[in-house]
Amino acid sequence: MSRFSYTDKEREINKVLKMNQDISASLQKDQGTSDSRKEADLAIASCVELLRSLGKDTSDRKLSQEICRRKEDGRMEHGPKTESWDDLVKQAEESVPGETVLEDIMSEDEINAAFGELEEINREFSRKTSIVNKTDLSFLMVATALQVAKSLLFPHIAKYFHYGEGFDPAERKDHDDESIRQKHKEANDRFRDKYQEKHGSGCWINMLYQTPPYDITRGSQKLGLNIGGPYHRMYTLGHDPVLGWLFGTMNILTDIITLNDFRSFRVMRKPHMEITGQMVPAGVMAWESYEMIRADRLNLPAAVFAEACHLKSDAYTKVGLPVPILSSINENFASRLYKSNYDALCFARDTKIAGASFVVSKVIDLIIGLVHGLFCPSDVPKDLFEARTRKILLISNSIASASTIINAKITSNPKNLDIGSLLNTVSRLFTDVRFIWKVKQEFIESEIEERLKQELEETDRIYSASFPL
Repeated sequence: MSRFSYTDKEREINKVLKMNQDISASLQKDQGTSDSRKEADLAIASCVELLRSLGKDTSDRKLSQEICRRKEDGRMEHGPKTESWDDLVKQAEESVPGETVLEDIMSEDEINAAFGELEEINREFSRKTSIVNKTDLSFLMVATALQVAKSLLFPHIAKYFHYGEGFDPAERKDHDDESIRQKHKEANDRFRDKYQEKHGSGCWINMLYQTPPYDITRGSQKLGLNIGGPYHRMYTLGHDPVLGWLFGTMNILTDIITLNDFRSFRVMRKPHMEITGQMVPAGVMAWESYEMIRADRLNLPAAVFAEACHLKSDAYTKVGLPVPILSSINENFASRLYKSNYDALCFARDTKIAGASFVVSKVIDLIIGLVHGLFCPSDVPKDLFEARTRKILLISNSIASASTIINAKITSNPKNLDIGSLLNTVSRLFTDVRFIWKVKQEFIESEIEERLKQELEETDRIYSASFPL
């Protein structure tokens, strides 16, 4: 039982290595091959001695020089036949039945020596990418100071822009305010007048002027649906500022209402507008929407326009629109926010503030990274030096994120949490750690390749010394 796990490709490599090892061992143990090689070497030595005894030293030297030249050129007149990998794997499967593990190829001492060599390379990489010199430490202190100062100033700047605060209903208009109704009607009239003369009438006109199905609440109590009252917008996806563009548009096309738990019900308009108990699967609603779009090329533009106008008219009312998507994820939390006058516009404002904070953190990182890059020594590979730069940025951002979390905890005020700084740190964790790992992998591979090259050169030197021309 091996202490290592292998991929399918690694299992194939193990088998091929084991087959080659067995072939090499058999050649070493083959007495006939050894005797033939010794006889050939003796014959060559005798011929050289004979040529020298006959005074043919010049020919001997020319022949030796020609052999050396061919050896340096590295060209073989009769090179070995190169087999495909699939053929080698097939031969190995026949030659080495069963599963082959690393312990079958290497001894325990060889495995430990390989891991010891890997550990030595890891220490060398750590030494070359460590932040230990005065220049790197100076940049680390400056970057940390800038990021921490920015995180500590964030609560004061954010407060100026009312970060995390709800709106004042007194500054908003009623949902049935005459000015809102008038602007909504004028927008519908412009859309109708633009297309009716050329296209003619149709269902698309009804979609513009009739009450959208997700604004109908009558019948909900009979069905046990909690969507009544002034906060019904939170429970219907047609009022969601993001999901509404899909579900609200399909609702308008099909006269169906979709709730925040993604259940859909048919709406009846005559003799009075009411939600019926007929539940409509999502696939059926999508198919009916497709049929309506095919029936008239203006149905889809009219439905999208009606959805846009409805969202715009509701956004600035005393109730506003709910925070996007949240009601479908955590209805209780979304309800508490919505009833405390925190709506989609407040969320958009806070998102802009957090986004601006994220951009400022990125700009600080960019400046530190560019200036630190100017101090890269000529004898240090750029990728290794960039790994040091990214370590500086990652550490400084982590300290800044920790400071803003501690600040929010001590003050018991979540508004002091610099979300932009946290987002920047998280993004660096993904990008920088992956970059450093990639550079480390390339460094290990290059070191192993260099050491293997040195071993091959040493082997050639020993062979040349043992069998001089």
